[in-house]
Amino acid sequence: MIKQSFIIVAIIFGIVSASNSKDSIRIINSGSTNTAGYTITVERTGSVTWSVAPRVRPVISSTTPASSTTTRNSIQLSASRTNAIFEAVQQTLPFTQYKPVFCVKSVSFGTTLHVQYRGEQTPDLSCPLKDERLITLSKYVQSLIADLHIQTFS
Repeated sequence: MIKQSFIIVAIIFGIVSASNSKDSIRIINSGSTNTAGYTITVERTGSVTWSVAPRVRPVISSTTPASSTTTRNSIQLSASRTNAIFEAVQQTLPFTQYKPVFCVKSVSFGTTLHVQYRGEQTPDLSCPLKDERLITLSKYVQSLIADLHIQTFS
């Protein structure tokens, strides 16, 4: 009986661990003609990693190879802030309930901002929003982005 209980506990722990490892939020900024895009990943543990993809410029003639490196950084969020972000995401699910949001943007500097979670994606959070849940989520996302001091200009 003890052996069976141990096996059941091990299986449950394995399932929970596997589901937690996939339980991450991705925040994606598309970048634009004049700004680099970036991806932020927030793990349930509070670990936050982000990478900035360099802008791609056409090279007409150059003796110096263009840099293709991607900058990667990481921080650890407090448990309360991590829980607040995940709670905001949970409150807005399913993302498929929202119609796509479009807004006028600069050709050179216009970007899109989306949150992805468990295979779903929000509408563009950089456009004006009407739903209070999306507005709340956008505030958490914008606050995190501001705190990370992500440099998108060369």
